[in-house]
Amino acid sequence: MPQFRYRAVTSAGEVVSGEVEAPTREEVLRRIEYLGHMPIEAELAAKGRLTALSGGVQPPPRDVTIFLRQLALLIGSRLTLEAGLQTLAEDASKPMMRFAEALRATISAGDSFAEALERHPAIIEPAYVAMVRAGEASGRLEPVLRAIVEDRARKELLGERINSAIRYPLFLIGSAVLILFFFLVYVVPQFEPVFKDIGDRLNGGAAFVLAASAWLHANLYSFLAGCAASAFFLWLIFSRKEARVRSIAVLARAPGVAGPMRDARTTRLVSALGLLVGNGVPLPTALKILRDIVADPGGIAAIDKVLAQVRSGRRFAEALAETDLLPSLAVRMLRVGEETGDLASIAAHAAQFYEHRLNLGLDRLMGAIGPIAIIFVSVIVGALVVSIMSALLSITELAL
Repeated sequence: MPQFRYRAVTSAGEVVSGEVEAPTREEVLRRIEYLGHMPIEAELAAKGRLTALSGGVQPPPRDVTIFLRQLALLIGSRLTLEAGLQTLAEDASKPMMRFAEALRATISAGDSFAEALERHPAIIEPAYVAMVRAGEASGRLEPVLRAIVEDRARKELLGERINSAIRYPLFLIGSAVLILFFFLVYVVPQFEPVFKDIGDRLNGGAAFVLAASAWLHANLYSFLAGCAASAFFLWLIFSRKEARVRSIAVLARAPGVAGPMRDARTTRLVSALGLLVGNGVPLPTALKILRDIVADPGGIAAIDKVLAQVRSGRRFAEALAETDLLPSLAVRMLRVGEETGDLASIAAHAAQFYEHRLNLGLDRLMGAIGPIAIIFVSVIVGALVVSIMSALLSITELAL
């Protein structure tokens, strides 16, 4: 559908502008007049202008959460949605200012807030858009925004814990690799003239270190270029969603990791389900949205199966029990919620239970990975030092 850029004057004398999708220019003018504005101009916009935000710098997730929290406070203070967006745009970073202005322009053109958010799927998840749509329909936009903010804040905190569990061992291993590189390139060559006098009498470890150092020193630039090419190749692969999904599936089967990974998935699914149903989103629509949260094909197929059975009149918990989408305990808790008519509340409690289990699993995992990584680094560095020191002792013995 064509995109039109417009300018109009409100009844208060304020000039507003924005872009909107419409079949014809006359439809754009009709929408502007319907809102009580006086149109100044309406013309075809440059291709892709409406979605220029998505091609630029995306606002950080934490800034988006703060933005939604402040917007909920302004709406609770009886400000209109457009006034709240304008106020927030005046005191924000450039990415957030563009985001707020894009939302305000779309709303000024006659679209709803949910439709405005739907244009930015890289910033606002589809689940939150569905909640906003239900909140607008029921007149409960402020509590819905507060629920979204609480959910985003909880996810960000959980994401920080998971990232910490990953970053610490990677930092230790990366430090070991850098120490090894420095040792082979700059330290070992200093001893090479001394070790040449020993020749074949060097021990195997020292001979291997000397050979590796000589090869690395002779092919340094080729080695660095290969490392850079490998890093770029890996980045290119993992930038694709399918590759990330397969990697996560493989990682989820690793011993010690499978439990926390399953708890994380259960927390994400049950939390989203309770949040959607609790804010007025029908169960079939909520299940459709869960398809976007579950990335692996097996999970998507399971949700499709549950959705088809729910539409045919079967109870949700019974259909869910026939899949391996969630653990049996989570299914039993959701069955109780469905039978008591309080599915949203029980789902929220189930999400808290599995989030607590996930935190305990992460604590155990971090407690195990840290010492393992330290031992690995110590063994690598210690082996190098022992190899060189044993060779030096061999020279001393020969001299005596």
